[in-house]
Amino acid sequence: MTNPFEHISEQLKNIELSLTQLLIQLNSNAGVAEIGGLELAQEITRLSRTRIYALVSARGIPHSKRGNKLYFNRSELVEWVAAGKR
Repeated sequence: MTNPFEHISEQLKNIELSLTQLLIQLNSNAGVAEIGGLELAQEITRLSRTRIYALVSARGIPHSKRGNKLYFNRSELVEWVAAGKR
């Protein structure tokens, strides 16, 4: 007769291994800054294209510009939005 707890113990070990691998993967991706264009800025700020362009023009929103292209960093935008809390 087999011990039913052996099967449960084996399953728990598999779950623990999977979680450990997932945490390692998440931690390795945490240092990567996500850079995007206007769509990223709209997604994070929930502002219109026109308003974002106005803020860029007034240097009111964190951004980078290379040629004619605007770039936004997700973490900088999140900090910028959080700084506006009252």
